[in-house]
Amino acid sequence: MPEKPAPAVHRDLAYALKQQATRAGESAPSVRGSDWRLAAVTAVNADGTVAVDGIPTVRRLDTYLNPAAGDVIVISQSSSGNWITFGRLAATAGTAWTSYTPTWTASTTNPGLGNGTLVGRYQKIGRTVNLHINLTAGSTTTYGSGSYAFALPVQAANAGCTYVGDAHLLSGSRWGGQFLISPGATTAAPAFTTSSANPGLTLWGTASTQAPVPLTSGGAVRMTITYEAIS
Repeated sequence: MPEKPAPAVHRDLAYALKQQATRAGESAPSVRGSDWRLAAVTAVNADGTVAVDGIPTVRRLDTYLNPAAGDVIVISQSSSGNWITFGRLAATAGTAWTSYTPTWTASTTNPGLGNGTLVGRYQKIGRTVNLHINLTAGSTTTYGSGSYAFALPVQAANAGCTYVGDAHLLSGSRWGGQFLISPGATTAAPAFTTSSANPGLTLWGTASTQAPVPLTSGGAVRMTITYEAIS
């Protein structure tokens, strides 16, 4: 069998080396580069994109809510040169609930908690807030006068809708009601029936026409709601 001319041998050798280099590059990130990388947000643009580490425009997925400077995010680039981010890295192992002490007020004279307990817990994911408040009256609790309200951990969005959650009054018996947040509100108000004979709801307060039974020492009010935050 005749030998190949030297130029043909050189071409075959060059092709073989090229293929070998391609295969090595495909399997080595140090050669081919990463498919994604981390970056820190330096600015949030008016059109909703973000700027990171010298890249002026990175598009966001819908799931990346409330971007802010300093966020550490995952970014990736398409073959056409466009950048996209999948979202920020989690700051903790999960989105933990946060404790806070809501302020308890009344429309005329504020109540006094005394030796009672008032506990608030909330979880904020994007602009969605899950909230629980638990009030237990003590022997030195005073009740003020007027309709009651409880301060929210985050102001509600002014989106033209009232948010409705659950409220339970436990004082001798258990009474079901609602927990209400008006558009743009910073407080929420529970509402209960005024008696077993009247199913209509009235904002909870000190008057006999505002609760089915009075709250006394050891009694409790438990309130839970999900609402949209202003930001």
